[in-house]
Amino acid sequence: MGDSDGLLTILRQSADGDVAAAIERLVREAADRELCRINALAFAARTGLDEDRVIGAFLHAARLGAFELSWNVLCPSCGGVIAINDSLQAVDRSEYRCAFCAAGYEPTLDEIVEVTFTVSPRLRKIAAHDPGTLPPAEYLRQIFWSSGVDLPDDLEPWVEEVTLELVELPPGERAILSLQLPAELVIVFDPVTHAAQFLEVKGEPTRERQGLALVISPLSPATGTVELRPGPLRLTVENRTEQRVLPGVWIAGDGLN
Repeated sequence: MGDSDGLLTILRQSADGDVAAAIERLVREAADRELCRINALAFAARTGLDEDRVIGAFLHAARLGAFELSWNVLCPSCGGVIAINDSLQAVDRSEYRCAFCAAGYEPTLDEIVEVTFTVSPRLRKIAAHDPGTLPPAEYLRQIFWSSGVDLPDDLEPWVEEVTLELVELPPGERAILSLQLPAELVIVFDPVTHAAQFLEVKGEPTRERQGLALVISPLSPATGTVELRPGPLRLTVENRTEQRVLPGVWIAGDGLN
């Protein structure tokens, strides 16, 4: 008997029968992204099962090592995950800042902290166990945004609509992007490190190429704002981390709301 079959057998024998069966169907049949950051309350609503029994079964499965439990601090504005913790005690800062929204929030348990369950590699290996392999749209869906954000099944067209440029940048690499800035607020943002730079684009359009550099380091820089004019921009982005990053130039318009 494999490790995964053994864990499922123990879960069937020790958890609520209907819930254990539903979890087993999920593990065996669901797409990878459905097994990353499962919201137990949403799972209960979708399956028509009792919330308390579902939560109890997932907590039991986590104790068995079949799932990984995490306490995620969320941005109440954009729904992004600001911090991931393996226990409630680790949510210990008085304020968590969302670089994407340039705002800080107190971590109130009932408003901006969610508990989710991700299937363990012992039970089933999924792409999110190695986030650096996820395509940008799926990284945003599975890692950056929380389980409560309502996203379309085909996220890539939406990402293309709200970004001027988005690149995959390996560790130690540098990219030079040439783009046209529209006359509106723009964000250069990396969802991996949460490094952000706001561009306030206003004034008379220019034909002269403007230049801007962003260094992404292990210590994400504080959010700041640079004033530029509509027109051509040469943007240099350097990755000084030890992981792949996904810097993008986002249009901060209605599409992000």
